[in-house]
Amino acid sequence: MDARQQKTFARLSAAVLELATRGPVSEVSVSALAAAAGVHRSTVYEYASSPADLLERVLRAELDALRAEYLLDVEPSDAAAAVTGVTRAVLRHVDDHDAVYRRGLGTESGAASLHAMLSHHFQGSVELLLEQHSLVVPATDEIEKRAVARWLADGTIGAIDVWLTRPRPRDVDAFLAFVGRLTPAWWPGS
Repeated sequence: MDARQQKTFARLSAAVLELATRGPVSEVSVSALAAAAGVHRSTVYEYASSPADLLERVLRAELDALRAEYLLDVEPSDAAAAVTGVTRAVLRHVDDHDAVYRRGLGTESGAASLHAMLSHHFQGSVELLLEQHSLVVPATDEIEKRAVARWLADGTIGAIDVWLTRPRPRDVDAFLAFVGRLTPAWWPGS
C-alpha cells in the first residue's frame, strides 16, 4: 500500500472499530462506514466486501502482528515464555476491543461472528509452533496435529468468551493461570 492507501485504511479501520463498539457490525451499512471514515462508498469496497469483512481484516492484522512478535523462530526451550507472552498480548487485544469481541463471540453474533476468524488465527499460531518444531504434541500424523491445534484454539476461544463476561478490569494473569490448569501437561507452560 502506498502512503495514501495506508492513511485511508487507517481511517476505515478506526471507523469500523468505533462503529462495531457502538453496535453490531452486521447492522453497519457501507454508507455509514464510509461517512464515519470520511470516504466515498466505493472506497470501502476497495478494502473489504462489507463492514464485517473489514472488521475481521483489522482485528486479524492486529493478531498477526502479535503472532509475528512472539511466535516467529521460537526455540523449544523458549516455547513456554512465547506462548504465555502471546496469550497475554491477545487477551489485552481482546480486552481493548471488549464490546466488539463480546458481541462477536456471543451465541447471538450470527453472520458477524468473530469465532471462526479467531479460531483460524489461534489454530495458525499452534501450527506455526509445530512447523518450527517449537512444540511437540501427542499426534501421530498431520490430521491429528490439525485436530490438536483446532481443539486448543476453540477451547481457548470458549474460555475467552466466558472471561469477557467478567466485569472490567479483568485479571489477565488470573485467566492465564486458569487456562494453565486446563491445558494438558505437554502444552508449554502447563
